[in-house]
Amino acid sequence: MDTMATHKLQDIVDEGFINDIRDSGKLAKVPQIGELAPSFNLPDETNRLVSSISLLEKGPLIISFFRGDWCAFCNLELRALQRSLAEFQKFGASLVGISPQTVSYAHMMGDRRNVEYQVLSDAGNKIADNYGLMFTMPDELRNAYKAFGVDIAQINNNPSSADVPVPATFVVNTDGLVSYRFVDADYTKRAEPSEIIANLMAISK
Repeated sequence: MDTMATHKLQDIVDEGFINDIRDSGKLAKVPQIGELAPSFNLPDETNRLVSSISLLEKGPLIISFFRGDWCAFCNLELRALQRSLAEFQKFGASLVGISPQTVSYAHMMGDRRNVEYQVLSDAGNKIADNYGLMFTMPDELRNAYKAFGVDIAQINNNPSSADVPVPATFVVNTDGLVSYRFVDADYTKRAEPSEIIANLMAISK
C-alpha cells in the first residue's frame, strides 16, 4: 500500500468502534496486576513454536499485542519497543509481539518491521481472546480498510470476519503474574517504554 493511501487510511477515525469496545465491558476481564497471565505456545515467523513458560524461566516477559503490520500505530509501537530492547534485556526480560496475522504474512513483512525480538502469530486470536482483548471489526470499518488495500480477513486467514485485538502491553513476572499492564480501547494510545522499564526496575529489586 502506498504512503498516501496509508495516511488516508489512518485518517479514518472510528469513534463508534472504540466506543463499542468501551461499552462492551469486556476489557474489565483483561488480567489485572497481580493476576495470572494466560500462557501461550505460538509460532514465530519461521513457524517455530515459542512458549511463554520457557521464556519466563529466563526472566520477566513483556508481551505486546498489536493489530498487525498494516497498522501504522502498531508499527510505531513496535519500533519504539525495539529502541528500548537493550534496556529491557538489562533486567533479563524477553519481549514478544503478538498479532493475529498469519505466519507467512508476518514473515513477508519482517524486513520492513526491522525488529530483533520475536513476533508471534495468534491464529484466530485465541490468546488475545484469553486475555479479553479480541473484538470483531464492524463490516463498514472492515470494508473501509479493504478499500485502501488492507484485507484484514485475508491477512489473518479468517474470511468470515475481521477480528483484531485491542492493542495492549503486559509485563509478566517470573511467577507468571502480571506486574504491569496497559490497555486502552483507543488503538492510537500505547504503552510508554519508560513505564515498562520502571516496572522492570521495581520487580528486579
